[in-house]
Amino acid sequence: MLVAVGQKVQAFQDATDEIDEAVARRLQLNRTDLRCLSVLSQAGAMSASALANAAGLTRGAMTTALDRIERAGYARRVWDQQDRRSVRVEMTGRALKDVEVLYGPLAREGLALLQKYTNEELAAVLRYLEDGQQLQRAHAQRIRALGNARVQSVRATPGRRSTRAHRRTTQAQE
Repeated sequence: MLVAVGQKVQAFQDATDEIDEAVARRLQLNRTDLRCLSVLSQAGAMSASALANAAGLTRGAMTTALDRIERAGYARRVWDQQDRRSVRVEMTGRALKDVEVLYGPLAREGLALLQKYTNEELAAVLRYLEDGQQLQRAHAQRIRALGNARVQSVRATPGRRSTRAHRRTTQAQE
C-alpha cells in the first residue's frame, strides 16, 4: 500500500507540474515568476522580502523576478499605506483575471471532487498534505544549502534512464 501511495503522490506531483508549466507558458512567465504569483494569490499583498522568503528566493533573485513580473503586467510595487517608507507587492487586476481563467475551473472541479469525501477522510488528507508540505520545504532548504556543488550520482548519462525514471520502474516491479 505504501508503494502504491508513493506512486500516486509522484503522479499527482507530475500532473500539478504539468498544469503549472502550461499556465507559465500561457502567461509567458517562468516557473519562479509563477511561484511568486501563486504566493501573492494565496496571501495577498506583501513586502518583497516576505515574498522572497515565501517563494524561497534570495533578495537579489526576488528583485529580478519582480522586475520581470512587473514588465509582464502581473504585479506592481505600491507604497505601504501604514508605513510610507516601505513598498508592498500586489497582483494587478489583469493577473487576478488571468489566474481565475486558468486555475478557476480546476479549483471548482477540485472542490466538487473533495465534497465526495467524508470529514474523516478529508482530515487524513489534510494531515498528510500538511506533513508533506513541511517535509518538502525542509528538503528544498537542505538542497539549497548544498550550494552549487555538482551531485554526480544523480546525473543521467547518455543512454541511461534518469534517476526518476529508474525509481518508477523499480517501484512498478515491486
